[in-house]
Amino acid sequence: MPDEETPRPIADAVDFYSRWPRLRARAHVLIDSQDNREDAELLRWMVRLIDMLGPNDIHPRR
Repeated sequence: MPDEETPRPIADAVDFYSRWPRLRARAHVLIDSQDNREDAELLRWMVRLIDMLGPNDIHPRR
C-alpha cells in the first residue's frame, strides 16, 4: 500500500490544474523562503501566470 504522505507525481497539465489550489499555497511558502530576490520574483510571476489559466485553457492529452 502506498504511503499516504507521499504524493503521486503530477500526470499532466489537467492534473496540475486540479491540484493548483494546494500547490499555490506551497509555492508561496517557497517564495517566502527565497534568499534571492530575483528567484522570489520569478516564482511570483509563475504563480501570477498560472492564476490566469482557466479550465478552458487546459486540454487533456489526446
